[in-house]
Parts: sequence; structure tokens; C-alpha cells
Amino acid sequence: MDAQLALRAKAVNLNAGPSPLPVASLLTAASSLLSYPPTPGLGIAEISHRSSAFQKVVDGANADLRKLLAIPDNYKVLWMQGGGLTQFSATVLNLESWYRIKNKLAKDAVVEGEYVVTGSWSKKALEEGQRMGVKAKVILDGKKAGGGKFRAVPQAEAWDLSSHDQADKGPKPAFVYYCDNETVDGVEFPATAEHGGQPFPFDKIDKDVPVVCDMSSNFLSRPVDVSKYGIIYAGAQKNLGPSGVSVVIVREDLIVDPDHALEFGGARVPAMLAYKNLADSDSMYNTPPTFAIYLCSLVLTSLLASPPYPLATPTSPALSPLAELADHKSSLVYSLVASPAEANEDSFYLGTADEASRSRMNVTFRIKGGEAVEKAFVKTAAEKGFVGVAGHRSVGGIRTSIYNAVTLDQVKALVAFMKEFEAANAKA
Repeated sequence: MDAQLALRAKAVNLNAGPSPLPVASLLTAASSLLSYPPTPGLGIAEISHRSSAFQKVVDGANADLRKLLAIPDNYKVLWMQGGGLTQFSATVLNLESWYRIKNKLAKDAVVEGEYVVTGSWSKKALEEGQRMGVKAKVILDGKKAGGGKFRAVPQAEAWDLSSHDQADKGPKPAFVYYCDNETVDGVEFPATAEHGGQPFPFDKIDKDVPVVCDMSSNFLSRPVDVSKYGIIYAGAQKNLGPSGVSVVIVREDLIVDPDHALEFGGARVPAMLAYKNLADSDSMYNTPPTFAIYLCSLVLTSLLASPPYPLATPTSPALSPLAELADHKSSLVYSLVASPAEANEDSFYLGTADEASRSRMNVTFRIKGGEAVEKAFVKTAAEKGFVGVAGHRSVGGIRTSIYNAVTLDQVKALVAFMKEFEAANAKA
């Protein structure tokens, strides 16, 4: 184990996902694979999901998540198999059923869903919504607004929010969907408008239309007002745990039996995607990914027990230290990266996202000199222990993902490497 830990200490995992996890949580999980203390002789991956021991794992994970996010009592926490792509479908199917039942629609009525497209993942969600049969309306096309590239969250005045105008007496959409942080394009909705960015404009959305948010890649990195959302979901493999499980936080009034929507034109929803089945069974509708949930529970406990900074006050949000750390880490990297607006002929690292919308989790940039220099950067970085810095295959460039478990010292080491590389290659 000492040898493995020594090797781990030499590597800085900057992959976009799956991503690094806290070492202490991994060590506990490794030991529990052989023998889980509540079930001596049986590993955590070997015990029944119906056992009291595993029920305590789920109960603890739910309690810790509720505390970290201050989740209101009228929301359910579901642990579901699959990742974000599964939820692209599940959110549509469940909310279409809810909408049809609520409005007692005619069987041939078409249900509309609205999409805010600010990057590659929300674009994929839009395409899946269309495939699922909803009338998918794009109320913001970030690529069009960015001149052919996803680079910012435009101001709300540029969005098509006509269906939310009180003067519009037409049918309301069943939901509004957005992705809080786009890993491919490095675009994130800011928490506030303090620096000129555009947070999600809840005040401009009809109060009866649920907001659906994919928070997979910035989940647990800052406080969130859960009460503003109908559904929040996150694939675990960024800040929460290993791949293979997603957490879904859904307002209780949105949970319906999809079969009841059949008489109103609803579709047959696969049993494993019906939120009601998961809610009624406390996420035990079938055998869940037990080890993945266990490791998530360890991470959640660690975030409460060992925050990176003390809480400013006893009433400060539990995630405020994580937000402070994320801001600090990303600011160090961005200190070397010129935003599109400030880039000039002397700039070496060229950011792809506008300053007011750039991600705290995924710093994306190009390098002066083009692909040859970028390939050299990736190669040299790997030689020095910085793993996973190549940009997504669809866009190229460089991407350094600095999720919660990437330490401040590791980010400082990355910044030092970037300075060295620039010094050696700026005039090449």
C-alpha cells in the first residue's frame, strides 16, 4: 500500500471524469472491500442491498447530502444507475408524464420542453429530448450567440422567454432545462451577477414551470438554493464518487406514476427510469450500485467533517468552503490564461470562454503556436505527472479539470509547470 500511495503522490489527476477522489475515502473503501466493519468477513461490495448495514449507508448518504445542500423536506433524493445521458431521457419522460396528468391533455397533444444550450452537453440533452418526442424549443443558442463557438452565457435579454411572459396565455412548457457547467467548452453559469456574468434567471421563468439542471460537473462545489429547482441531477464521477451512479434530487409533487399518463397520451416509461419507483423504494427498486453509493457516502462525510476552510460563521452554507477553494484554485490557473477579450499577440495561453462565464472546474484554453505546441504541452505534462490535460476530442486544445479532490498544492504545481512551459516555448 505504501508503494501505491507513493505512486499516487507523484500523479496529478486532471481528467474531466472520472476524476480524483479523496485519498482518505479511497483507503477506507479499499479496506471495506475486504471486510466491512458492520459485517465482519464480508466486503462492502458483497453484502445485500436489503441488509440493515447497507440501509445505514444509504440513510447516511442521504442525510449528509441534505445537510450539505440544505435540501428542503419536500424533495426526494434518488440514487440511480447510469450517468447524465440516462437522465437526459429520464427527466423528459417523467416530466412529460407529470405535465400530461396535471393538464389532463388530449392523447394527441404535443408537450413542449425548453432548452438552454450553452455547450456540448446541453446540446446532447436537447437532441435526446427531441428523440424522446417532446417539442424541444431552444430558448438560448450559446453557439450562435458566440459566433460559432460556445464561449459564454449570454445575458437573459438575449433569451427567448416569451412563453414565460404573463401576457402569453398559451400553453406553458413542461420544463426548462440547462447544464450548470459545460466540461467540454469550459462554460459555467456564475453563482451571481457580481462580475457581469449571467446566473440562471429564475426570476424570469414562470413559477409553475419546473427548472431541470444537470449539475454533474460542478455538483458540491458551491452552495445551491435547491428550492428554485424542480430537478437537479449529477453523475457521481466528478466531485462525488465513482462512475456508474447518479444522484437525482426531485421535488415530490413532480413524482407521478407514468402509467397514469397513458390515458392522456403519455408513453410507457421503463420501470427503471420512473422516479416514482425509485422514490417509493428508497432507491432500492432493484440492486443498486452498492459500492459506488458507499464510496459516495464516504466522500459526503469527508466534505462535512474536513472542509478545506473553516465556516465563516456557524450559519454559513456547508459548501461555502468548497466554493472558496474552487474560486482560489481556478483563479491561479486563469492568472496565466488570457480571456478572448484580453488576448493579444503576446498571449501564450488563450482561453476559450469569456471571463464572466468561464468554469471553475474545467479550465479550457488553446496555446499560441497551434496543435504542435499543444501536443508538446500534453506530452511534457504527462512526463511531469500531470495526467489528463488534453481537451475533449471534439474541440481539441487543453483542458485542466480541477475538481474538489484536486488539492491547492497540486494546482500550484500545475501553475508552476505552465510557467516553465511558456518560458521554454513562447518564442519557439
